Amino acid sequence: EKNNITFDEPNGYFVDSTFFDVFSFKSIHGSVKKALQTTWGIILTKSTAEKYFGEANPVGERLSFNGMEDMLEVAAVVEDTPKNSHFRFNFLISYVSLKSLQFNDPWMSWDDFGHFNYLKLAPGTDAKAFEAKIPDWAPKYLGWDEENVEALKTGENKFELQPIQSIHLHSNIRWELEANGSYSYLLIYGISALFILLISIINFVNLNTAKAAQRLKEVGVKKTLGAYKSQVVSQFIFEALFTTFLALALSFVAMYMLETPFNQLVNGNISVADLYQTDVILVLLSIAIVTAFVSAIYPSLYLNSFEAGQILKGLKTTKLGGSSVRNGLLAVQFVAAILMISGSIIIKNQISFLKNKDLGFKQENLLVVEVDDFQGDLEVMKTSIQKSAGVLDVSLVSNVPGGQFNQPIYAANNPSLRVDAAEMFIDNDLATTLSLNIEAGRMLNKEFSADSSGTAFVLNKTAIRELSLEDPIGKQLNWVNNEQLVKGTIVGVVKDFNYNSLHVPVRPMIMMVPTSFGYNYLVAKVSPANLKETILSVESNFKEVYPEGSFSYRFLDDQIERLYLEETRTLKLTTLLSAISIFLACGGLLGIVSIVIKQRVKEISIRKIMGASASQILWLMNFKYLLIAGVSLLIAVPVSVYFMKDWLSNFTYQIGIDPLAYVLTAIAVLFLIGFTITLISMKTVKSNPVNALRAE
Repeated sequence: EKNNITFDEPNGYFVDSTFFDVFSFKSIHGSVKKALQTTWGIILTKSTAEKYFGEANPVGERLSFNGMEDMLEVAAVVEDTPKNSHFRFNFLISYVSLKSLQFNDPWMSWDDFGHFNYLKLAPGTDAKAFEAKIPDWAPKYLGWDEENVEALKTGENKFELQPIQSIHLHSNIRWELEANGSYSYLLIYGISALFILLISIINFVNLNTAKAAQRLKEVGVKKTLGAYKSQVVSQFIFEALFTTFLALALSFVAMYMLETPFNQLVNGNISVADLYQTDVILVLLSIAIVTAFVSAIYPSLYLNSFEAGQILKGLKTTKLGGSSVRNGLLAVQFVAAILMISGSIIIKNQISFLKNKDLGFKQENLLVVEVDDFQGDLEVMKTSIQKSAGVLDVSLVSNVPGGQFNQPIYAANNPSLRVDAAEMFIDNDLATTLSLNIEAGRMLNKEFSADSSGTAFVLNKTAIRELSLEDPIGKQLNWVNNEQLVKGTIVGVVKDFNYNSLHVPVRPMIMMVPTSFGYNYLVAKVSPANLKETILSVESNFKEVYPEGSFSYRFLDDQIERLYLEETRTLKLTTLLSAISIFLACGGLLGIVSIVIKQRVKEISIRKIMGASASQILWLMNFKYLLIAGVSLLIAVPVSVYFMKDWLSNFTYQIGIDPLAYVLTAIAVLFLIGFTITLISMKTVKSNPVNALRAE
């Protein structure tokens, strides 16, 4: 209060006194243990403390919270949570504070499952064995009937332990503390990186092998002068090691230069400094060493197999083997590139499908304003904002699509069939604002006494189906609101709309008018023209009703798009990696073909003298590599179909695999290969054959 500093502070949690016995966050000021045993004690992170109090030690300072003046006392300051924590907090409040307000609230009892519970097991504990004991232990603290206890003991219902390190990548449950990463996407990135590395290694090996023919005389002279086979091999390995370690050093320079652009591309916060770990450095060194040895061993051993006399007498380069090995490695390159390109096309199609799918409501031009702190005169504010320039419709709701919320419902005549349903408090105008489709009955209207008392319900079609209700209008329904039973009547049914991510199916939903506080958001449908002026007008009318309030808004389609950030990031990365892979594959092909053409220049000249046309010679040069590409397609397409079907299975709504994706991939690969070979061959094809045959 005294500094007049106010923030809407996210990521705050109530925690009990054992929090720091489980988590090892470093304390800077005060006693964290004492702080969590003190009513209305608050622990701030270092950055949060500096935001309010600057560099000074804030222990003993007081903070106002949710309109209650000076109710919190800063009891301790801890280091900021690390970036790689599965949840991050800005402040922690002692759990005893919450209990002091409503000690007998069901939310404070064992029967509430809305808490996040962490267990620190003793060293050597078998987690699975421990988990198996929970069904015998838990019922002592739960007021469950015999049916539910039996379901727990038989495994129909169960409590599961989850290793904390598996949460970020392997957990995908409702109510996660923060949005998790995805192991499947990490696998895509890793495989893409391996493909690019594989293509690069193959290029290096192929070019080294192809160029070996040009070093025949060098090897012959060295062997004549007394060089051992081991010395020749050592020279090739040393040269390859020098090249790969130079590449490794340059890669670190490139990573530093690309760190910022890369983070901007993927909306990430990745630091190159994080790579300076022993295991990462060892992996990079191993890759460099293996690459060097693989690329050097074959050509050095092959050239060593010839006697010095054979070489110096004039061993024909056409007698040199290795072309079948090079062609095989080239096929592996093409397979990797085809997998990358086709995967990118399928990912793009799926993401476009998600973004363009009909959600059952119109998400465009919907302005969402947070109003959960201003419950007093919301109707006045709604009326005021309705007058704003550019505003077409306004509605008050408890939750907007993209959120998560649920309570059980059941039909009065069938209490055993309970359905876990999302609840939404709405006003009269939601259907108009979101353009919802009414399937039967009517929407809620506060002019009806049952509606205004919260005993009239509108359900979606999924809820009706799961409750097995026929002709639902007028049927009695029971809704369990935070352990309180509310009996009411179904007055309307709306067509299903996707209020969560399309990764999950539409769940049952129940809508009703709140009897007291319940609205958290005001949703305004606005004209797309002059959005800037519209937002300023809405803010002005908001401030007119709440002069001290903090105006916070967002567009609903932006919020929905954030549900697919991981897919959007994956599309950007796979597109970039696909471009790199095809560039490297074509670059490697360019190098090999240029060497092969040098070896076949006299053959090409003789064919020209014998009457072969330029197109015939170009076809001759292209045919073998286009054939390799065709075989690569036959190998890559089934592999791609298998893995992309597995990836698409993560989505409840999926577009499927379009064969056109593989047709486009085949056309792109064959065109690029043909273009690359033609480009490098044209100079030789157009040259005068006399120049090549003059010495014959």
